[in-house]
Amino acid sequence: MSTNITLRLDEKTLRRIKHLAVDQQTSVSAWVSNLVTRAVAELDAFEPARRRALQAMKQPVSVQEGPLSREQAHER
Repeated sequence: MSTNITLRLDEKTLRRIKHLAVDQQTSVSAWVSNLVTRAVAELDAFEPARRRALQAMKQPVSVQEGPLSREQAHER
């Protein structure tokens, strides 16, 4: 189910959005809806990755004892 919203934009921005919508052969409403839907999907995908990264940071990582030798530092 779709719900209408009111959006206030300055004339320059609205004019640009109208041109972008025409370029994509869609309406301004569909263009804005697609943009918002993609932004929400990206945020939804980001949150689980963020949680996994924070959890991984809690687990210690094994590192080599002491500083690297010159040969190890410049190893290719």
